[in-house]
Amino acid sequence: MAGSRACDACAARKIRCDRAFPCKRCSTLSIQCTAARPRTKPGPRGPWAARRREARKNHGNEAGWQPPSTPPGNPEQHSRDAVPATTFEWYLEVFQEQLYPVWPIVDKDALLARLRKGHDAEAYMLAAAISAVTVTQLQLSSHDGHHPVPFGDGAQMAAEAWRMRASLSYLEHPSISTLLSSLFLHITAANERELCKAAFLLREAVTCAQLLGLHQANNYQHLARETAQLHLRIVWALFVTERGHSTRFDFPRILHLDPNLPALAADEENPHILSPFINLCRLFQDFGRAVDGDGSPRTRATFADLHARLDALARRHVDEPGNPSDLRRADYALTQQWMRLVLWKTSMHHVSLTTTVSNGKEDGPLSLWFPGHVAREVVQRLDAFPMRIVEFHGLGMEMKLFEIAFSLADVLLCLPGQPVPGSLRIGPRHVLGRLVDFLAGFRGGGDRSKLQLLYNKASGSSAGPLGNLPSLVLLPQPPDWDQHVPEEDDPFEQD
Repeated sequence: MAGSRACDACAARKIRCDRAFPCKRCSTLSIQCTAARPRTKPGPRGPWAARRREARKNHGNEAGWQPPSTPPGNPEQHSRDAVPATTFEWYLEVFQEQLYPVWPIVDKDALLARLRKGHDAEAYMLAAAISAVTVTQLQLSSHDGHHPVPFGDGAQMAAEAWRMRASLSYLEHPSISTLLSSLFLHITAANERELCKAAFLLREAVTCAQLLGLHQANNYQHLARETAQLHLRIVWALFVTERGHSTRFDFPRILHLDPNLPALAADEENPHILSPFINLCRLFQDFGRAVDGDGSPRTRATFADLHARLDALARRHVDEPGNPSDLRRADYALTQQWMRLVLWKTSMHHVSLTTTVSNGKEDGPLSLWFPGHVAREVVQRLDAFPMRIVEFHGLGMEMKLFEIAFSLADVLLCLPGQPVPGSLRIGPRHVLGRLVDFLAGFRGGGDRSKLQLLYNKASGSSAGPLGNLPSLVLLPQPPDWDQHVPEEDDPFEQD
């Protein structure tokens, strides 16, 4: 009688069995013909089966936490179950309180209303992206005494935003919500030092703005004033972000604003919130014109005039009414000094810089000693703000400070014979030491590879790996930066 499967002997030898009992091969070989082995489940077996199961499990977890009770075909229901609107409300309140002066581009009340109504996947996506940038920018955690986060960390909130983006055709149907989610995820990725990912997300946000026409003046003709101003702030925030990113990483810019765009206007009820943002946009606009040039010959007089314009704009900002927060004042003051340094670097490709000092003075922004002036101004401003205020500006601020410190270290290496009076209490090495010390503790430890390179340059050697961070301070901090009496031959002193 034929069996339903091969006998044990034929199965072990992996040869064809006629499934008779006994089968022909077992009879020929005079061995016992049995079919007693237990049945096994069909499908892959061995080590590959375990690996495939693990891969499927990991793939299912890539998008973040997913409750098992969520129906797979309903992303809106899934979003409400994953992170409720009440949790998002907590994150949005912190964003409004701490970060809205930096990015006044979110209507918190309108977004919360959309979340409470439910069935709005774009609102969920944007709220998750805002939550992610709030956690990473402010370095919040569940152990934070002031703002203990109620749900996960920045990576989990970013994963929620990415999961919801995957359920939407956001690339084919751009909107303000998808634009903002790309921008905030860009900042989150940069804070996590995922720089390639951050660059792609910034390009995505800029392209979305261009598809929506935010860079064109005719887009605003038929918009209500409040909506038009919100869209203008969004496109200007993108302009500032891309200009800073492209300058630091030497990327080409793709966002060019229509010169006939309507003017940004401060809220009459809260001018202290929007006025600093508008001033920063003007600063970046003038900086862009200075660095890009207008095609005319670039002479020493041209660069001297550009530096004077940047300084004048900074003085106007200080004199304007309003009470900007320390967060915004620190951003403006330190960014303006970084711009002066970038403009100085640009001038090196067009004019000759001087090294001589005559009558106790040197040639200001067209001197090789100029990074020392910038670094001193930066250190004085760093001492004026709590470190946490500066840290709130994330990787962008860290990179600006590193660029200033590296420029000063390079000058000291290139001009080793330039006399610096030993009686100076605040010499260039004091300034560099203070910058290195600050960067060593920035956001919990700073970029150690850059710190090592900077420390090697600062010490004029190629020493081994960094030891204890306190040893990075080259000279002790002077007791009072404001009581320094200038020496006649101080290369960093100017009238």
